[in-house]
Amino acid sequence: MKLDLEEAVRTVRPLVEEQGELALARWPSAAPAAYKDRRDFATRVDLEIERNLKAALRARFPGHGLAGEETTDEGREAEYQWLIDPIDGTKYYAGRSSLFAVSVGLLYRGEPVLGVVCAAASRQCFHAVRGGGAFLGERRLEGSSVADLADAIVNVDTPRSSTLSPEERAWFEARLVALTRGVYRLRALGIGSLPLCWLASSALDAYLDLTGHAEAQDLAAGRVIAREAGMRVEHVDPGVGPPRLLAAPPGMWGELRRLLVK
Repeated sequence: MKLDLEEAVRTVRPLVEEQGELALARWPSAAPAAYKDRRDFATRVDLEIERNLKAALRARFPGHGLAGEETTDEGREAEYQWLIDPIDGTKYYAGRSSLFAVSVGLLYRGEPVLGVVCAAASRQCFHAVRGGGAFLGERRLEGSSVADLADAIVNVDTPRSSTLSPEERAWFEARLVALTRGVYRLRALGIGSLPLCWLASSALDAYLDLTGHAEAQDLAAGRVIAREAGMRVEHVDPGVGPPRLLAAPPGMWGELRRLLVK
């Protein structure tokens, strides 16, 4: 049975906002609880929020799949898959920086169709559904209108850059230099969901996963929000390593792509 996306987002928004408030309440005592490698870790708050969101989504959308960053996936064969990032930007959160968000995205047959991102510290909630536009609270977003790459502020993600193969590293370093020469300003915020939302709100002009290793949970919600704000959001295959997600205004997307596939 097809899901009513507008009704679904009205259900999910308050759930995500509630968990954003929980993240704020737990913020003073946040500390690493489980290390994934020497720099990547989860806090007890990540685990608590993910469990809360899974329980709420399981109750409201029985039969849907549930995938998070910290706990076991459920219902992997379901057509609808909820992707949960309980705290995107955990290292910022544990370090008392406000650059973190609670993010929930929905895939239908592998395609992102709904996204909610709560920037908890500023109490801003971005949301969108396929075909319904993108919003910050109740304000509709139209996205960046910058068309010239030389005027663009571009955020790059660089996940797993320390583990790239020699071929991937050579490509990565060359493209990074090319970007610094070709754009007005380069950002590397180290968080996936919020830069895509800020592209939708015009605070940024493009987003690029420069290694191709960003996690689906980090990007699913933001992809819907950026796309529904009028941005072109597609993967580019540069011929080295995995495809890279590129999101930008339609008038600038092709110029950015050409820089990547030279």
